[in-house]
Amino acid sequence: MITLIGCNKGGAGKSTTSINLSVALANQGHDVCLVDADPQHSASKWHAEREEAGLIPAITLVEKSGNISQTIKALDEKFDHVVVDVAGRNSRELITGAVAAHQIIAPHQCSQLDLDTLEELQDQLIRVRDLNPNLKAYVYHAMASPNPAVKEKERKEFLAYMEEFKENMTPLNAIGYYRKVYRDVIPEGKSVLEADNATAKNEIELLMHEVF
Repeated sequence: MITLIGCNKGGAGKSTTSINLSVALANQGHDVCLVDADPQHSASKWHAEREEAGLIPAITLVEKSGNISQTIKALDEKFDHVVVDVAGRNSRELITGAVAAHQIIAPHQCSQLDLDTLEELQDQLIRVRDLNPNLKAYVYHAMASPNPAVKEKERKEFLAYMEEFKENMTPLNAIGYYRKVYRDVIPEGKSVLEADNATAKNEIELLMHEVF
């Protein structure tokens, strides 16, 4: 299965989502390939740290830019799961990856700047589905506030904004909250599943079970 993690806004948590889902899938015994198709190469840097530390489970990493369609199709024949991390903009990698993918997970914060890009994503999905009609698209509420005083209100605002786009993409029930542990594990080549924060672990497990 090819899962593309992408949207049209930077800083939405795409690489973080890609990394943690890859480890979650590998923990279940799946053979996972993480494709870094983002010029910032955040996933590649994380993977280098993971290999240096000799962490298990091992994950294969491939770097690819430009037209990635044929590459990820070929990888799909060799691996149980191909997780593709693309740049946070209307990139060639996002479009060509979506043509080959089985599903897209689009992380978005509950901010006007993030949510305004959903209209562009919707237009892209409509065009891509002319070539890939079975493509599923999910919107993941990422980097949400964990503050009990505002989290419920923020979630309602997020879902209210999504109503306009539900014909073309589905809001996930899983939520990723803004937690320091997500940043802390990256330089160690780890995921939050390998840290001591049970709440963050549960967030990734809920996301994985809902999508896969």
